[in-house]
Amino acid sequence: MFKQILFVFLFLSTLLHVQAQKKYINRKVAQKNYEGYMLMQENKFDSALILFDEAITDDPDAFFIYQNRAICKLNLQDTSGAISDYQTNIKLEPDNAESKYALGNIYKTRLDSVNALNYFVPAIEQADVEFSQKKLLYMNNFAGHYFRLNHDFDSALVFYERVKIYTPQNASVYINSAVCNFRLDSLQNFCSDLEQAFILGGSVNCIALKTYCKGCNHLIAERGKTDTLSTALDTRLAGIIPDTIYYHLSAGDNTRLRSFDTSRKIKIYFNELWQICIPEKASFYREAFWSKLSNYFGGDFTDYYSSGEIYATGRIEKKLIQGDYKVYYKNGNPKLKAHFINGNPAKKWTFFLDDGSIDYEVDIEFEEFKINILNKDNPNFAINSGTGEFSLLIDKWDNIEFIFSGEYVDNAREGQWAFIQNGEKVISEKYKKGKFKSGYVTTTIGNINSENSCITASIFTPPQITQVAGLYFVNAQAANYYSFIRKFGL
Repeated sequence: MFKQILFVFLFLSTLLHVQAQKKYINRKVAQKNYEGYMLMQENKFDSALILFDEAITDDPDAFFIYQNRAICKLNLQDTSGAISDYQTNIKLEPDNAESKYALGNIYKTRLDSVNALNYFVPAIEQADVEFSQKKLLYMNNFAGHYFRLNHDFDSALVFYERVKIYTPQNASVYINSAVCNFRLDSLQNFCSDLEQAFILGGSVNCIALKTYCKGCNHLIAERGKTDTLSTALDTRLAGIIPDTIYYHLSAGDNTRLRSFDTSRKIKIYFNELWQICIPEKASFYREAFWSKLSNYFGGDFTDYYSSGEIYATGRIEKKLIQGDYKVYYKNGNPKLKAHFINGNPAKKWTFFLDDGSIDYEVDIEFEEFKINILNKDNPNFAINSGTGEFSLLIDKWDNIEFIFSGEYVDNAREGQWAFIQNGEKVISEKYKKGKFKSGYVTTTIGNINSENSCITASIFTPPQITQVAGLYFVNAQAANYYSFIRKFGL
């Protein structure tokens, strides 16, 4: 049965306010900060603290002084004061990865892993080329371990892959990665990690490799020594391969392997409305890894037109689109280059015409966006001046069009704005001088009035992403075809 396509827009529970960094620092304040810093180099933290206090009293917006005072307070065992100063520094200087690292480390010392992770992850993302590689290794390892121990194996792998880059000769990270891939039923990646750990001298024996992979004979030369039963299996693998520590699993005994999905790479077919169907009825198909645990895709995926041309590429972590997402026309030219952070649109999105030229760009920051029409033949080009009406075709499925329309006056939203699906308004809102006045969202139970604007950057999310997430089957035949999917959306 055809499912009506409706979209749910998520809102942040709190507003994120980013204050611009202070452009001018009083010379007197800067001098006190410098003198305080030099006193810290001599371990004269009490004297340094006096100067930092005076400097902040003179100029409360001098963001960098809070970071120095936080370091000073840490050395004076005033951890709570240090936390407060680091937080103020981040509020004034949102991209300061060093302060986020320091705060994460404080919370880690307090055994508060959740708060530690909340600072480590953005520090990793915001670190520039001059940031300490040792600190990045430390934070990525921590994040990987946290997610692995909390059974979020897709997320753990993201950080372990980075650790591999920093320490490619470290057998331990390959064992951690192997554990995650095993829990995600990715035997190919599990074996690749296990073999690399074996080559690097990790506690992996030939019995384990022969049980699940291709054995170890072809790896002995790289490892540099012959492996025997005397090599005890790493304890992280004990819950996965417990019996191989004690005895050889005979070649004919594959009882345990019958319940193990030896190939997690799957192919799922979709019709023109991105509903799951049998191959004969497909307009698209997806090749990806499937996580039985989460009953969803995990890791990198590629979508194809039914004729074999690439339609889109992306990555899914924790059921959310993450990182770069690219869509292509059937002729191979780019259609969309986008970026997601935890399922939310982010950074610059570029929309192309089928000849490969750029049509328009959308700059996205949090849920705010700015449209820049680059194609002078685009009928919406006039809005670049800050005043004018526009109507953008976001996507088209068969005969269904997804259109976003509105009007600007002096760079502010004005009049009627709407997101239209198949000729019907899914979101309708009114503005006056940039201020939201009224609006509603269409749902399966009718129109629901909204108190705040629902027209955010999520408007630009390709509709197939939302549709695929619902795991909608076109009929019972299609549902029965995919026995590995727990049935939803039928």
